[in-house]
Amino acid sequence: MKIVLIGGGSFVFAPTVLEDIIVKERLAGCELVLVDPNLDAAEGMAAAAREIARQLEVDMLATATVNRREALIGADFVIVSASVQGARRWQIDFDILHALGMADQARECGGMGGLMNAFRSITLIMDICRDMEELCPQAWILDVTNPMPRVVTAAARYSSIRIAGFCNIAYRGAEGYTFLPKLLGKSASELSIVTAGLNHFAWVMEIKDSRTGEDLLPKLIHYIEEENWSDQDEETQRELRISKRWLSEYGAVAAGHVDHHAEYLPYQEDIHYTTAPPYHGSFEERSRRLEELKQIGAGKMHYDRLFDHGSWEHPVALAQALYTASDLQIDILNVKNDGAIPGLPSERIVEIPVTVSGGMIHPVEVPAFPEPLLQLCRAISDVHELVVEAAVTGNVSIAKKAIDADPAIENKEAAYQALEQMLESHADLLPQFHL
Repeated sequence: MKIVLIGGGSFVFAPTVLEDIIVKERLAGCELVLVDPNLDAAEGMAAAAREIARQLEVDMLATATVNRREALIGADFVIVSASVQGARRWQIDFDILHALGMADQARECGGMGGLMNAFRSITLIMDICRDMEELCPQAWILDVTNPMPRVVTAAARYSSIRIAGFCNIAYRGAEGYTFLPKLLGKSASELSIVTAGLNHFAWVMEIKDSRTGEDLLPKLIHYIEEENWSDQDEETQRELRISKRWLSEYGAVAAGHVDHHAEYLPYQEDIHYTTAPPYHGSFEERSRRLEELKQIGAGKMHYDRLFDHGSWEHPVALAQALYTASDLQIDILNVKNDGAIPGLPSERIVEIPVTVSGGMIHPVEVPAFPEPLLQLCRAISDVHELVVEAAVTGNVSIAKKAIDADPAIENKEAAYQALEQMLESHADLLPQFHL
């Protein structure tokens, strides 16, 4: 099995792929190619992979390159965790939006920031898809690049490449659904939880005692509505206040971090909006991590240091299941709806539980959404569709339609000005707009 990781020099995500391939799955015979414009980082990661594999006696090959097309030849799975000059481009967007009095719109996935981030990410993913159609047409893309639903929609709609998207938001990090069990006074292992919706906009559909089968959703709702939260810290109380408001408006409990959900909604005073690039690590931290990679690759530092934030998304487990036609259950995956969420179009990309068998992914139908929530999800999904069409075609009129339809963007006239300025600022990355 050949796995290509685009963004292979990432100090946050690439180590999780190494951990899954070598430590958890121990994929003997696997070829891993790390692709990154920062060859030093990618080579350091590859050297670390080889040393870890040597220590654990896993027979696998790890190499690094800046040549994406060369890496893609014969690939079975292409994991994409990449942005183009992410922090610098975000800062350009922030400065434009701040000058127009729209600083809260400098979001990663929603609003005006999410619109431009989508344009850049979709341009990249479509370039990758075109290369794959030529060099590895049977391969899967396993995407972790944001804005997830827009990136996955673009590849699924405008290429022949199969794609699925991974996110850890519903899990609240490495320990699984830590937030919900805390509210119920239980551990994650004691609960069976079903969440569904859109990426960064998922909701709790079921929560049960995994041993007895008791339905705990009424208890969770009662806890949120009663506001007896004195035992919770200040940040948790803030999230609970927001959850209570949305429960009243939409009829469901938000899964994951409320600040992510809020990216797709109008401005709200108690939301923590992004004020710094949503990318990990300062220059100093990256330099330190690069030196650590060299030490690990040389066998002078234990590899545990590389895995200090744990593996959240699990694309390697899906790759292994698809490759071997084995069975797997995944709590959340971004795939075509295919009827899993009643009331949403079949072709829309949704975040739902799936099963894997026979080399195929099968969406799992979830309980019906409350009507207010279904209408909101449909509206946000409609915006995703318009953003994707604008990004792929380079049609500014469609981009303006996306702004008009987006509930997160309230000042439409200022947004049109921002769109014009941001398209000009990023014209070198967005040739399809012919500016």
